[in-house]
Amino acid sequence: MTSTTGGAPAKAPGPARRPKRSNREVARLVVTGLGLVLLIAFVLDNSQTVKVGFVFFSTQLSLIWVLLIAAALGALVDRLVIYLAQRRRRAAKPK
Repeated sequence: MTSTTGGAPAKAPGPARRPKRSNREVARLVVTGLGLVLLIAFVLDNSQTVKVGFVFFSTQLSLIWVLLIAAALGALVDRLVIYLAQRRRRAAKPK
């Protein structure tokens, strides 16, 4: 089958090509994936119930929940520290 564009076959529209990922981005994805796998393995290995003391009370919780809450709070504090440092740097720049 030929097209009306000079005898060359018409190209079928295909999926758009995505740009290649950089080595740094691939390394970041691999490290993140490994970290998540290790976190999941650690959490699943520590599934017993433990007594957790909070400031005003204590309760029995599965160690899985304690670890997940601690990981989430750690990530949140990390992002907050980075945000505050960037904000401080922007405020210190001369205008």
